[in-house]
Amino acid sequence: MKGYVALTAILVIVPLLLLTGVNSLYENITTLSITKMNYDSQILRTNAETCLEETVYMIKRNPSFTGIFQINQTNWNCNVDIQNKIGFSGVKIMTIVTTDNNNTKLTLKRELNTSTNPFELTNIQ
Repeated sequence: MKGYVALTAILVIVPLLLLTGVNSLYENITTLSITKMNYDSQILRTNAETCLEETVYMIKRNPSFTGIFQINQTNWNCNVDIQNKIGFSGVKIMTIVTTDNNNTKLTLKRELNTSTNPFELTNIQ
C-alpha cells in the first residue's frame, strides 16, 4: 500500500514540476525576446538620430541643399529626403528613414528652420 501512495505522489508531483519548469522557461525566453527587440529599437533610434545630426551638419555647410542622400553603415543605413517648405524661406522638411539588418524601419520627420541662429529643429507628426 505504501508503494502505491509513493507512486501516486510521484506521478502527481513530477508533471507539476515539469509544467512549472516549462512555464518558467517560456517566460524567460519571452522576456529575453522582448528585451532584445527593445535593445534593437533603441540602437535603431540612436542611428536615426546620428543620421539627423549628419543631415543638419550638411545643411549648415550648404543651406540651399535639397534632395536625397544616403548613409550606409555595416548594420544599418538611412535615406534622407530634404525639401524646402513651400511658402517659408529658410525652412527645410527632412524625412529620415533608417533601416537595420532585420529590415526594421524607423522614420523621423523633422522641420529645420535655418533662418534662426542657432537653427530650430521641430518634430512633425
